[in-house]
Amino acid sequence: MQYQIESAHFSSCGEQLAADIYMPKQVDLPPVIIMANGFACERKFSLPDVASRFAEQGYAVVLFDYRGFADSTSEPRQWVSPKRHLQDWENVIQQVNTWSHVNQQQLFLWGISFSGGHVMTLAAKIPKIRAIIACVPHIDGLASALDYPKKFFPQALKLALKDLWASRSGQTIYIPVISKQHVCCLAGEGCYDAFMQSVPTDSTWENKVPARILLEINTYRPTHIAQKIKCPTLMIAAQHDQLIPIRATRKAANKISDLEFVEYPMDHFAVVNRESHFFEQAIKVQLQFLKQQQI
Repeated sequence: MQYQIESAHFSSCGEQLAADIYMPKQVDLPPVIIMANGFACERKFSLPDVASRFAEQGYAVVLFDYRGFADSTSEPRQWVSPKRHLQDWENVIQQVNTWSHVNQQQLFLWGISFSGGHVMTLAAKIPKIRAIIACVPHIDGLASALDYPKKFFPQALKLALKDLWASRSGQTIYIPVISKQHVCCLAGEGCYDAFMQSVPTDSTWENKVPARILLEINTYRPTHIAQKIKCPTLMIAAQHDQLIPIRATRKAANKISDLEFVEYPMDHFAVVNRESHFFEQAIKVQLQFLKQQQI
């Protein structure tokens, strides 16, 4: 099915969120999927491959960037924060809810990694969500922190505290998102190469985020609200996940009443990597799940 891509902006807390709208042609009132990327990622990182597959099947897709990422406004740049991200999600959802050219009874949320935790959190509090898809979701910040390399912990904590203090005067101390050898946020084995593979060659993205996230992320634990999720949920997990312990994912999955749970022998990044053979398997499962939710 043919579709067109249009640029758009959403208002959020006085800032503008950049977005791409994938709109299928010749479809009256299409179902709509709202998507955002994972930790420190921009919307152009791998997700167009996923969004286009949904649009080809007749779904309208809203793919947006958080405040401070890519061409979305706000300072400091690339500030990763569950609180801020959830505010952006809620503002986008509220504005999409005013659209008359999509099916408001078929509103889906799609997230991966950090945003996978966000869609779980949102589904537990927003009643109008038809269903959610959470791919390798951030389940439990504390569980992930326990797997963080011990050799990097002192320096990471020092940077986080320095940034928190600096923020009081409007300054920012940054930490790398990924690194092959040095302290960074995503320090799991193989994360550097896998992450960089998703970054477009023409991207202006910078490998840094405000270090204060390392203090906040430990207390961000969507597993604690999993039992409140009542809408149909598809969760796709990675058995060899370098960042999200599979044991924590399985534990959270058991708390969700209306759940389809799929796990593959893959790493954290393979589910949206079109060069991975797990990509097509996961897309097929997602499209089947979405079709089952059609009213």
